Amino acid sequence: MRLRSLDPPFGAHALSAPREALRRLAGAMPENRLGRIGVSLIRKLATGGAPGPFDVEVFPSIRARLYPTSNRCEKRAVAGAQLFDPDERAALRDVFAASPSSPFVFLDLGANVGLYSLWMVSTARALSREVVVLAVEPDAGTRARLEANLAASGIDCVMVADCAVGEHAGRGAILAHEGNRGEHRVRSAGEDDAGSFEVLPIHEICARRGIVRIDAMKVDLEGHDEAALRGLFANGPTGLRPDFIVVEAGKEKALPGVVRICLDNGYELARRTRLNALLRRVHTQDADTAGRRDGTA
Repeated sequence: MRLRSLDPPFGAHALSAPREALRRLAGAMPENRLGRIGVSLIRKLATGGAPGPFDVEVFPSIRARLYPTSNRCEKRAVAGAQLFDPDERAALRDVFAASPSSPFVFLDLGANVGLYSLWMVSTARALSREVVVLAVEPDAGTRARLEANLAASGIDCVMVADCAVGEHAGRGAILAHEGNRGEHRVRSAGEDDAGSFEVLPIHEICARRGIVRIDAMKVDLEGHDEAALRGLFANGPTGLRPDFIVVEAGKEKALPGVVRICLDNGYELARRTRLNALLRRVHTQDADTAGRRDGTA
């Protein structure tokens, strides 16, 4: 792992003082429907609807360089970041705080610009704990934003993988979404496709980086979530199964396949949020948690 640099340095794209005051006002809005309406209005005033970049603090001790008009999650984080997946972040904080693992190992699959990874680093700093994060993001442009955000906060505990995640190894390429980078998808590709990259199963990505244990994992792979987890459960070592998983589940009442496959492989549904499912591994033996002191080889 390495310490990254940011060019130009953080602060070069800071908001003006009046606009920053508005942004901070958005950060004080309550986490309810009225708060969301207020944040939406204030955000437009603070950014002027400009594409950015904007250099802002998103979480305690965490700074980021955000481009809100081309990526929905960056739009949500540039002002009123307290409304960005608050239930998921609170659950991950609680799991981290209760875990005996040192370091705590977190996988961010479909990392986008790294907001979940940044949150886990913020949590580690608040708890005075060690964390190791593996952020996987195949799109080069999005990954560059992720790397810039890590540099903005002086983060050296996050490894970034430039591959996609699948059930089996292969090659992929990006099928871009015009309005939202978070909806870019991975399609099958050949060796000679321009801009193609590796597609790897979770356990292979971990093996290449010396990760032998996962404490928690976020999965948001735009349609490939179930296949990725199926590959882990079928072919990965049992010791690599995370204690806690956040996975996109949609808004339908019926449980999607990605949740059912977790339930079939030793997990219980802790709760559903607006878009995600939070799943906790059911340990049947004390041995499941033995030796949880070092998550890297």
